[in-house]
Amino acid sequence: MKKLNQNTALHDYLDILLGADKETFLQASAEPRAIRINTLKMEADDFKKRLTKQGVEYRVLSFNTIGLEIVKDHIPLSHTIDFFLGYFHYQGIASQIPALVLDVQPGQRVLDIAAAPGSKSTQLAAMMHNKGILILNDLSHQRLQALNVNAQRAGIINQVILNLAGERISKIYPSWFDKVLVDAPCSALGTLAGSPEVASWWSMEKLNKLCISQKQLLISAYKALKVGGELVYSTCSIAPEENEMLIDWILDHYPLQVIDIPKQPDFPGSAGMVAYRGQSFRSDLQKALRLYPHQHGTEGFFVIKLKKIAETAWERPLPEAAFVPTLTWDDPTLLPLLQSISEMWGIALPLWQNYRYRLTKDRIWLLYAGIEEIPQERLHNAGLLLAEKRLSGWKLTNQSTQYFDQSISKRRITLDETNLVRLFEQGTITNPGLTDGYYTLEWDNTLIASVYCDPNLLKLRLPHSFRLHL
Repeated sequence: MKKLNQNTALHDYLDILLGADKETFLQASAEPRAIRINTLKMEADDFKKRLTKQGVEYRVLSFNTIGLEIVKDHIPLSHTIDFFLGYFHYQGIASQIPALVLDVQPGQRVLDIAAAPGSKSTQLAAMMHNKGILILNDLSHQRLQALNVNAQRAGIINQVILNLAGERISKIYPSWFDKVLVDAPCSALGTLAGSPEVASWWSMEKLNKLCISQKQLLISAYKALKVGGELVYSTCSIAPEENEMLIDWILDHYPLQVIDIPKQPDFPGSAGMVAYRGQSFRSDLQKALRLYPHQHGTEGFFVIKLKKIAETAWERPLPEAAFVPTLTWDDPTLLPLLQSISEMWGIALPLWQNYRYRLTKDRIWLLYAGIEEIPQERLHNAGLLLAEKRLSGWKLTNQSTQYFDQSISKRRITLDETNLVRLFEQGTITNPGLTDGYYTLEWDNTLIASVYCDPNLLKLRLPHSFRLHL
């Protein structure tokens, strides 16, 4: 806590905010590690059995039956085949609450306005059962790389990823969404127990700048919502300036109302604040959830749910961005390519009718059938990357191989455990006697990856060495 000890401004701030509880807050333990089962790919009971078989001890979260606190693991879960297959996602305990409170449903139009790196985004997609449209936006291009990796590994097909300032979203999608998540960039003051480096940069100046950004995101979220639509605002901060004070302001200026967070599931937390530093807030801010590490054993967090009850007086604008249609499977430019993929990999041609597509120069992206158009402005990507063009034909990706496991009947190969582990760690093994070309790699009756064989080597392309535990 050396950095904290040097930050007298932060000490003074916490004295005012927490009073006698400050020392208890500072001595709190970091939030326990937790994961969330990805129900797009794995049934919860089946996954729990797999963990038990691997000797991993876990505790089911009281408010989320697919959220697991990891009590003890003798293996690094991030190097298991289950992680590679996207069966689970690392996600903090408190972090799992906002999406549950938002309560999205299949077929809805949903926005995650500050989405990267994607733990809540992948949670929303699973709750939507990959149906509807999920707009994932983030201003940081660098953070979008992590978001895309997580979305692809999770097997999501209903997402459109944009690289925009959050306030721009309402210009593209005015009064359009059923649900919006505003998990705002914040001072992260609630994470101090696990991330003491926060104290090295925390200042009132930084806090005030973040509040301006948070206000802009909230206004854009309001404008992007339909009347009757709901939004959840959350931060991993305990600072009232980023939470109750901001919500009190937005309620003064826009027709939103605080709505109850359901009592079931039984979320941890205490009530929101209704007064701070001599300023009183409206009483219904008590409906918010506040989590403190020294009281609830989680990261510090704030969650509140709001409903749009009317449009403002300004005239509802038309969208200010160009949209392009996605392709149906029988589009003349696409159908020959899908026929080629079907022939090469033994996939029944009628299967392609169930989706829509985006075609770029050397790539085909697979989307949920209800996504008929996507915006052009700052589009990062959309849907699941199905295939990439190579000299020998259309190569399936690791993710599409996993997605279409039961539909692929050709070019499936298996390896023994020793060679499989070596392939993941080194990226290559000696050619096991295959002719040149691409194959899909199977383990335990499940396709896991796309591999390439040349006269000498079998190759698996991964972003980094993977010490696989089976």
